[in-house]
Amino acid sequence: MLPFVSDLAAHALPSIASGGAFHHRALSAAARGDRAAAERWFALAIERYRRDLAVEALARLRVHELMVGARPGGGEPPTEAAGVMVEIVRRLNRLDQLETLDFPHGLADARSVLAGWVETYAVTAPSTGTAGYPPRLAGPPSSTAA
Repeated sequence: MLPFVSDLAAHALPSIASGGAFHHRALSAAARGDRAAAERWFALAIERYRRDLAVEALARLRVHELMVGARPGGGEPPTEAAGVMVEIVRRLNRLDQLETLDFPHGLADARSVLAGWVETYAVTAPSTGTAGYPPRLAGPPSSTAA
């Protein structure tokens, strides 16, 4: 019964229950620093994209998972920062466009989104006790740092 209601909601209210809406909510949660919420929204978007056979949208979501350090829904990426960066670039080479990480998450040139992300965020190694977890993203550099 629940899948039927979910499908009905997705068709009747696509701005609320579509894969894209879930994907954007995940990006917003990640921007707020709420990784757990981002992972939940990513999981809902993955389910919707798979159901709708939205392959390119799913590929864009997978890149975002790596960029925000969310646990990926399909397989673990390399845990070292360099490995994650290589994987992001490898996946982006297959995409022309990618949603921006900033609200309203509109589609932009994938390489521009990557360049902005690299300039804004520092990729750090996982902290002790989180082995197997993708690298964490530090926020934008602090202007008060000495």
